[in-house]
Amino acid sequence: MCNKTQSKSSMDKDSQDVHQVLNELKTKFQEMRKMINTMPGIGVSPEQQQQQLHNLREQVRTKNELLQKYKSLCMFEIPKE
Repeated sequence: MCNKTQSKSSMDKDSQDVHQVLNELKTKFQEMRKMINTMPGIGVSPEQQQQQLHNLREQVRTKNELLQKYKSLCMFEIPKE
């Protein structure tokens, strides 16, 4: 029969390694939480985000219409050399 028991010192070392890796992971999670909390717009609700998106799309549409209007009026003539 095989004896699969580890020595106490080997188990302690494995336990320390696992503990160190867990602490590193915990630190990374804490850093990510700090980064997320400093992101712009994190406190804005999904409904407010949708409203902002709608407003911005409306602005783009209006500006595109104005650009087309100005182009059709030939206000931007390209000088010939």
